[in-house]
Amino acid sequence: MARKKKEGGLLTSKEIEILRWVQEGKTNEEIGMILGKSRYTVKYHLKNIMKKLNVTNRAQAVSQAIGLGFLPPLPSDEEGFKEEIVFRVGIVGCGKGGEAILNLFRENPSVKVMWVADRDPSAPGVAIAKKMNIPFSEDYRTFLTQDKLDVDVVINLTGSVEIAEDLRKRIPPTIELMGGLSAKIMWQLFEERRRRVEERERVLKEHEALYHLGLVIESIDSLKDAGYAIVDYATKLTNTPAGTLALFDEKKEDMVLVAAKGFSAEFKKHDRWEIRKGGLTSTILNQNGPLYIADIRETKNPNPLLLKEGVRTILGAPLMVEGRIVGILYVNDFKVRRFRAEDISLFSLLTIYAGLTIERVKKIEDIRLLSITDGLTGLYNQRYFMEQLQKELKRAQRHHHPVSIIMLDIDCFKNYNDEFGHLEGNRVLKVIARLIKKNSRITDTVGRFGGEEFCVIMPQIKKEGAMAFGRRVLKEIASYPMPNRQVTVSAGIATYPTDGKSLPALIKKADARLYKAKREGKNKIVG
Repeated sequence: MARKKKEGGLLTSKEIEILRWVQEGKTNEEIGMILGKSRYTVKYHLKNIMKKLNVTNRAQAVSQAIGLGFLPPLPSDEEGFKEEIVFRVGIVGCGKGGEAILNLFRENPSVKVMWVADRDPSAPGVAIAKKMNIPFSEDYRTFLTQDKLDVDVVINLTGSVEIAEDLRKRIPPTIELMGGLSAKIMWQLFEERRRRVEERERVLKEHEALYHLGLVIESIDSLKDAGYAIVDYATKLTNTPAGTLALFDEKKEDMVLVAAKGFSAEFKKHDRWEIRKGGLTSTILNQNGPLYIADIRETKNPNPLLLKEGVRTILGAPLMVEGRIVGILYVNDFKVRRFRAEDISLFSLLTIYAGLTIERVKKIEDIRLLSITDGLTGLYNQRYFMEQLQKELKRAQRHHHPVSIIMLDIDCFKNYNDEFGHLEGNRVLKVIARLIKKNSRITDTVGRFGGEEFCVIMPQIKKEGAMAFGRRVLKEIASYPMPNRQVTVSAGIATYPTDGKSLPALIKKADARLYKAKREGKNKIVG
């Protein structure tokens, strides 16, 4: 837990300790006595904790802390059940009341039904009793003999005054006799207890799921992996077949799909979209919490892509960190369904955790990107480029396919810098980097090799294809309206395996051809 706290930086050790005491059921006054402080000081600390966790009461603070991994989930009640006293019960009357009581007792480990009796062997409760292997008789007196009277309570559900009077005569004072009204009250008490146990188990299960999600995500350092983990947990917690996570691109002010579950390959191709005013994305981003749409067909201008996928129900919420939009988390169903308030509350809790996780992973990726990219052009730096080239050569050797590299160098760039200054030179470098990147494929690796020199790795491309690419880039650069004067580049190409089978051999060959292009008049490509 300490490591988790250190990474999140959300709560101090004292605040976590206070929440742990709250989780144990201690009052502010009791916590103050432990700390040697007044209850007002504890109240002040709790107010700060609730503000940090974006909740409004103590119970929500504990739930949030469990979900974020600051507190362990609540212990199970199983041991408590083992210590409970088991009451032995006999039931007279197996009509609808008997059926209800038997169904209730079936799920209650503290009650054991010893026998049931009813004049009608086809009564609804009789079938249940047989499934539970409970002895049955059409005459209750069968079970009231001295050798069989091994019960603590006899419940009379017949509604008959005569049977009630006969039972009072036959059972000793040590055995409790309960009539219809008493049985109904007992049934209500048991039912309420059962609901509470189920609710507690459900909350425990959900908190454990969030806790385990935290443990899983703690070791993830890529947005894609984090996105898939969050979507997977979101769909499991809400019992939905599909879900997506999209991030908000602050520079382009649009959305980028990071993870999708339960959708077609065609859907996943639409991995970037603008935020339309009045559209679904815009509506969710303007919400303070989850947005639930029971049937998108009943909304104004429903998303055609979602309709094509067959989506009916949507539950979505913005991912926010310190008031700033990070993205959106959706869960979807292909049939119209209703979400319980508890499901929506849990989903809301998950989105808070998801937002913090995405923010942490983005920072890790930003740091990693800074270490492998050139600060001026945004292209990969020489160290990373050489690592990628080595990987591509190994892949080419394994699969027996070609790899081409193109080295490009700006013609007379020193003169340009001397004449117009280094700031203007930097503008040229950025323009050329952008033009090379624009013309390359998504599978190509484009890097700044140093100074005014650039390099492109083109997997599975023969020399003819690399030459065509090079001519296209040279022509576009030469015709681009640079701010001061025309700028051209020269290029050299080397291809594996014809021009060399090792990294140094290919680099040397491409470099030699680059300078041959320079000698032959510049603005040329030699392969």
